[in-house]
Amino acid sequence: MSKTLTIMLLSGAAENEDAEFATRLALAVQDKGHKVQMYLFGNAVNLSKKETPIEGDLHIQPRLVDHIEPTKSFDRLAEIIRRGGDVSTCHTNEHARGIESREYVEGVKWGDVGGSFTKYLMTSDALLSVGH
Repeated sequence: MSKTLTIMLLSGAAENEDAEFATRLALAVQDKGHKVQMYLFGNAVNLSKKETPIEGDLHIQPRLVDHIEPTKSFDRLAEIIRRGGDVSTCHTNEHARGIESREYVEGVKWGDVGGSFTKYLMTSDALLSVGH
């Protein structure tokens, strides 16, 4: 019988390994045939937006770039959605970070605690909060 896991992610990429852990866990849960709902809150709302690479010199050593690139979660988040995952973000947190006008990763939904997250809580078999 399929179950539903809701993950409330509080951390963005590169500040720690929480986003990488949460997105990889979500994919593993989906691999087992279960449903995933993910609510992006706090710095995790940054993951909801399409990446906009800069042109020219990054001013980051290539060795560090090689370390950072695999920890980005944009593609894993998109894959979770392609597999049927339901991902929404906290618009209030987007507004506070000045990113609300940026384009979402395809399939990420505009959300809020009172609506989106509450719906997730009401339809979950398990809740995992990931963040520092």
